[in-house]
Amino acid sequence: HDLYATLMSAPKGWGQEVNEFRCTACGAFTAVEPHVTATECAFCGTTQMEVQPTEEDVLRPESLLPFGIEKKTAKSGFQKWIKTLWFRPNDLKQRAKMDGLAGVYVPIWTFDALTDSDWNAEAGFHYYVTVSYTDSKGNSRTRQEQRTRWEWRNGRVKRRFDDWLVQASFGLSQELFEGLLPYDTSGLVPYNTKYLAGFVAERYQMSLEDGWGVGKKGMSVVVRNACANDIPGDTYRNLSVSTRWSHETFKHCLVPVWMSAYRYKDKVYHYVVNGVTGKMHGTAPYSVLKILGAVVLSAVVIAGLYYWANEQ
Repeated sequence: HDLYATLMSAPKGWGQEVNEFRCTACGAFTAVEPHVTATECAFCGTTQMEVQPTEEDVLRPESLLPFGIEKKTAKSGFQKWIKTLWFRPNDLKQRAKMDGLAGVYVPIWTFDALTDSDWNAEAGFHYYVTVSYTDSKGNSRTRQEQRTRWEWRNGRVKRRFDDWLVQASFGLSQELFEGLLPYDTSGLVPYNTKYLAGFVAERYQMSLEDGWGVGKKGMSVVVRNACANDIPGDTYRNLSVSTRWSHETFKHCLVPVWMSAYRYKDKVYHYVVNGVTGKMHGTAPYSVLKILGAVVLSAVVIAGLYYWANEQ
């Protein structure tokens, strides 16, 4: 859809009757089938759920990625994931209790755009000169010193962005979402309420306007890096980039995530699984003793190498 065209004609609501709940702890808005009563938040595990009037003026999802990983597979990967973690408590595997695992369709915006950027910068070219000096014993010596010659340069860079993902969920943190990437949007199918059966769907909480702001900021970083890579020489400074944007379009989609708020020593952490690829990610406690031990060991090794070098 054209980003700047009116959205009045876009389909609204979920396309079927649903029950919506708001978690008063994390703020997530989720929708379930009418016969389902949500008693626990899929995002934070609390039971502070309030029934909400169904919002009918929200944009309906354009498409979604169906779940391809079964719940049993996602759940069995929990202990395997814990084993891969570094600097964690030794008893984490035994004491971590995963109370439940929910399949959630998380809302995202995808953006397309064409960029045409003019840049100018000072390109630096290194060269070396021979410099004379007197060492600590009074002897005359020479050494090579680096110098930089600066020249103004300019250029032009064009980029095409296709399906730049911005998650529109406030229930799933950005760090957890990025740990699940990538999602292959070539597998998107047209939105149909049949895919929601048996799962939770979160209503987007980041507006389209705000989502475009986040996406444009991320794409701008890519554009600036592309311009920097175009600068000749060995280094650069005073880079200035002027970008023209066109053909901005968007889609509202849902992507599948298996998620659980698990407990370790009465504290809540998160375990999430990409519902398409099975990629696992999450949060977990750190072992202070293991980290301190690693720091001390590193210090001992460095001190040993320094002593050895000075003895040669």
